[in-house]
Amino acid sequence: MRNIRLVIEYDGSGFFGWQYQPRRRTVQGELQSALEKITGKPTTVYGCSRTDSGVSARNYVANFFTESRLDPERLRKAVNFHLPRAILVKQAEEAPPDFHARYSAKGKTYQYCLVRGRSPLRSPQAWELRSPVDTARMRRAFKPLAGRHDFAPLCHLNSPGVCTLSLLDLSESGDEILVTVRGNRFLYKMVRRIVGAVVTYGAGGITLADIRASLAGRKHKPFPTAPAHGLVLDRVEY
Repeated sequence: MRNIRLVIEYDGSGFFGWQYQPRRRTVQGELQSALEKITGKPTTVYGCSRTDSGVSARNYVANFFTESRLDPERLRKAVNFHLPRAILVKQAEEAPPDFHARYSAKGKTYQYCLVRGRSPLRSPQAWELRSPVDTARMRRAFKPLAGRHDFAPLCHLNSPGVCTLSLLDLSESGDEILVTVRGNRFLYKMVRRIVGAVVTYGAGGITLADIRASLAGRKHKPFPTAPAHGLVLDRVEY
């Protein structure tokens, strides 16, 4: 059996996330279907992350095991032939037998796109901000979130979820704001909750004490979970 590593780009707007779900269109499901057409055998594709419904990826990493002797580049082209336009396998290479897209990962970087005001052209992949936000305040909101914390209370999860965020950054270009978050691991909706808190603080709706309280599971002023369509998995580190 050969272990094949894939790097994939996809527009998540038309999918119910990465993970296979019966009778629902998912990225994993489309890849497994394409590989079965090529190899003639059911194939399980292992992904680096369970991206939510509507979330996209620029350099998503996956792997699968196969007895096929096709050269990785020929295999990549064959898979792309059977995939919808919203999914593209950008790279394919043979990996060591013990490589696993999820468990071998050392960290991930996500980017979230925000637009001040309305933008019909960009709205499918950005959060349109209808209220003014102060980006200097947004940057200040990164401080209590950086480092090692149990992010489970922030994400409304019952089991512990200790993660380390090594980078929280913000850049601006015209009316567009890009938030970058890098960490060793992420919980369900974690980046979207972080962005929701940072944006609300930037608009003056909550305090830094509210953000600290949310991390600690204490009562605080509410803030939204940022919409899924603004989030992109940018890269994975191994």
